[in-house]
Amino acid sequence: MGKWNRNGEGYADTTAGIAIGRVSKDERKIAMAKKRNCRRTTDESIIHEKVVRMRKMTDRQLVNYVDEMVKKARSESLNQGKEQKKEASRLSAEDFVEEIGRIKGIGTATMYKIRELLNNRLEGNADA
Repeated sequence: MGKWNRNGEGYADTTAGIAIGRVSKDERKIAMAKKRNCRRTTDESIIHEKVVRMRKMTDRQLVNYVDEMVKKARSESLNQGKEQKKEASRLSAEDFVEEIGRIKGIGTATMYKIRELLNNRLEGNADA
């Protein structure tokens, strides 16, 4: 008889069989599914190549890569924030008041008060 079910130390190792037996066949198919290279789309192939490169990285390389991506994302978001700020500053006071007027529940009296308050603030009268 061969020792097909013995581990490296010589003991019987049936834990893998028990674990596989507890998982259904469908769950194993989902977990073990692997696409062939010929069936991958171009996008999937690009993603796969990136993932393989990342798997081959050492811990230090991986940390540096992630830090660079974080820096890049922060600089892009900062630039987008600046662009949005420029667009928002182009809004005039009347346009702003008209946007507030489109909100349900704000009547003409409230709009008059908002216009008056905004005009006073823009003129520099903080007391009014």
